[in-house]
Amino acid sequence: MAAALGTRRAGYVEGEAFDREKQEENKRKRIVERAERERKWEEEREEKQEKWRAQKEKWEAEKRERDRLRRREEDRMRKEREGRGGGMPPPPPPTRHRDDDRTRGYDRDRDYYRRRSASPPPRHRPRSRSRSPDRNRSRSRSPRREDRDQGRSPSRSPSPPPRHRRRYDSRSPPPRGPRRSRTHSPPSRGNTRSNGSLSPPRRRRSPSPVRRYSRSPARSVNKSHPPSRSPSRSRSPPRKRDRSTSTGSSMSGPCTKYLKPVYSNITHSQEDRDVIDRGSKYLLPVYARAPFVLSHGKGSWVWDTAGRKYLDFSAGIAVNALGHADDGVLKVLQGQAGKLLHTSNLYHNESAGNLAELLVELTKRHGSPSFDGGKVFFANSGTEANEGALKIARKVGKERWAKATGKPSDDPSCDKYEIVCFENAFHGRSMGALSVTSSPKYQNPFKPLIPGVRVGKLNTQESIDELVSKKTCAVIVEPIQGEGGIHSASVDWLRALRKKCDEVGAVLIFDEIQCGLYRTGGLWAHSAFGQDCNPDIITMAKPLANGYPIGAVMMREEIAQVMSVGTHGTTFGGSPLACTIGHHVLQRLSDETFVGSVKENSSYLKERLVQMTKWFPKTIESEIRGRGFLLGIRFYDESIPSQMVALARERGVLILTAGKDVVRLVPSLNVGKEEVDFAVDVLESCLGTLQNSK
Repeated sequence: MAAALGTRRAGYVEGEAFDREKQEENKRKRIVERAERERKWEEEREEKQEKWRAQKEKWEAEKRERDRLRRREEDRMRKEREGRGGGMPPPPPPTRHRDDDRTRGYDRDRDYYRRRSASPPPRHRPRSRSRSPDRNRSRSRSPRREDRDQGRSPSRSPSPPPRHRRRYDSRSPPPRGPRRSRTHSPPSRGNTRSNGSLSPPRRRRSPSPVRRYSRSPARSVNKSHPPSRSPSRSRSPPRKRDRSTSTGSSMSGPCTKYLKPVYSNITHSQEDRDVIDRGSKYLLPVYARAPFVLSHGKGSWVWDTAGRKYLDFSAGIAVNALGHADDGVLKVLQGQAGKLLHTSNLYHNESAGNLAELLVELTKRHGSPSFDGGKVFFANSGTEANEGALKIARKVGKERWAKATGKPSDDPSCDKYEIVCFENAFHGRSMGALSVTSSPKYQNPFKPLIPGVRVGKLNTQESIDELVSKKTCAVIVEPIQGEGGIHSASVDWLRALRKKCDEVGAVLIFDEIQCGLYRTGGLWAHSAFGQDCNPDIITMAKPLANGYPIGAVMMREEIAQVMSVGTHGTTFGGSPLACTIGHHVLQRLSDETFVGSVKENSSYLKERLVQMTKWFPKTIESEIRGRGFLLGIRFYDESIPSQMVALARERGVLILTAGKDVVRLVPSLNVGKEEVDFAVDVLESCLGTLQNSK
C-alpha cells in the first residue's frame, strides 16, 4: 500500500516499525539518560546543600564572634562603672530636685512635669493599641473614673474622653492586691530632655499623659505616702560573683570547687574487664594506659563505657585539632571511602596533589617564600617523616661533598654524614629517629644506634660553633620541644643556626610534628621569625588529618633535586583517603576566623595559667612555657606532674606530662573558653588538694 501510494521513505526496511529489539534499545537509552540526569541533579543538590552548610557555619561563626565582642564590651563597661564608683548610677541632674519632689507625692510630681512640657499634647488622641502586658493588666484592674461614675463597664465605653479633660482628672486608685516587684529596674526618672521635660518610656508612639506618667498597680504609689523605691527596683550596684564570666578566674583566690574527686573509685563492668584483660593478654605491654575504656567522643569531650565524661586536654597527644567525631571530617571520610581507599603510589590520585599544593602555597604565604617550587613526600606518621628527612639530608650531603671534591657521591671516603641534634628533643622511636632523640631512657635499651650523631644544647651558641662543621650533613631541631618539656628555641639562636648551616652546606630540618599546623597560632611555629630562620626541610604529622594516620616531608626545590625514582618510597603513604581528609582539615585550620579563635582562646588560657602561678608560687614556676595551645607548667617537685595527671583525671580532665617536671596542655584547637575555664578550675583545685595534703 505504501509503495502504491508513494509514501514509503527511502531505505525503508519491511517490518522496521515493529522491530522490538530496536524499541528495547531506545528504551534502555532513555533509562540511562534519565539516570544520568537524576545523578547530575543529585550531585547539584548535594553541592548546594554543602554550600548552604558552609554558609551556615560561616554565619554561626560570625554570630559567635559578634557575641564575643558584645560580651567583651559589656565586661569593659561593667569594669568602668565599678571603677568609677562600684557600679552606682550617676547622680541626678541638679534641675530635678528629686529629694524635694519625693515629699510632694507621686501625683504632684506628675502634674509638675506635665506643666514643664514644651509642646502641649493634642486634644483628641486615640488610644494606643500596642500595649505591654503590664499596662493591659493595669487598665483591666483600674477602670476610668468616668466609667465608675456612670456605672458603666470600661469595655462599653465607645471612645476615650478628650485628652484635656483627663489631664486634671483625679488620681488613680491604690492597687487592689499586693504589690508585685518587677524583674527589672524601672526607667530612670532623672533623665530629662534638652527642654527640661521628663523623658517618656521607650515606645514607638507617644502615649497619652495618663498612660505616660501613671503606673500600673505594680508601680502605683499611695498618695498618703511619699514615693520610695522598693528593694526590687533599687539601682544598687550588681552583686559581684565569685567567678567572673569574662575572665573565669576569681579575684580572691584559686578555684576550690573540685577539691573532691568525681571519679575516684572506678569500678569496671564485666565487659570492661574483658576488654582490659584481652589487651593485657595480646597487646605488647609498652603503654601505661588509664584504668577505663573509652567508647566515644564529641568535640573536646570523651566518654568511657560507664558513661563518665572527660574534657580531653591531651587531644590524642596534640593530634585531634578539630576534636572528636567532627561532622565535616566524618562526611569527607565516608565520601572518599566509597570511592578509593588505597591504590599505592604506582598510580596517580588527585587527593595527594591537592594536599601537597595546599601545603606549599600556605607555607609560601606565611613567611617562607623560599619554598616556592617545593616538593612534598607523604608518609604515615611523624617518625616516618623524620626518617625520610634524615635520609634525604644525608643524600644531599653526599652530593655536595662530591661536587666539592670531584669524587663520586658513593665514595667510601665521604665524611659529610654527621647529624646534629639537641638535648630534650624527641623525633621518634625507629632507629634513625631514635638516634637523634637524645633521651637516655629511650636510647639506652637499643644501643648501638646509627653513627655520626652529635648532641648539643638548645639556645647555646657554643653548640652551634663546636658541633656544626664541614662534616655535618643535617641539623634537626624542634622550634618548640614538646615531649622534652616545652622548651622554645629563641629567634636569634635559630637565625645563627641557619647562618651556620649555610656556611658549611648542612641541611636544616625543622621538626614541626607537634608544634606546627596552627597549634602555636600560626601555620608553623617558625612562621613569624622571618626568612632568615627558614629551614630547608619541614616535617609534619599529628594534626594534619585530625587523627587519620599521615605524615609529610616538605622540602625546598634545591633539596628535592637530589631525589629520583626509587631513592625513597612507601606503600601506604599518600593514600587517597588520608590526603582527602588532610586537605579538608588543613583548609579549615587555615581559615582566618578559625586562626583568630585559636589565638584568642590560647591567649585566654595562658592568662589564666599565669594567674594560677601567682597563687601557687612555691609549687610551680612563674613562667608558662610554650605558645598557643602548646603550653607547659613546670613544677619544682618532679613527683608532682604525674600526681596532677591522676588528680585531674579523677575530676574529669585529661592532661599530659612532658619531660620530668612539666604538665603539658595540648587541647583541640577549637576548644572554647568555657572548656578552658573548667580545665583551669580543675588544675587550681588539684593544686589546692596537693597543698592541703602537705
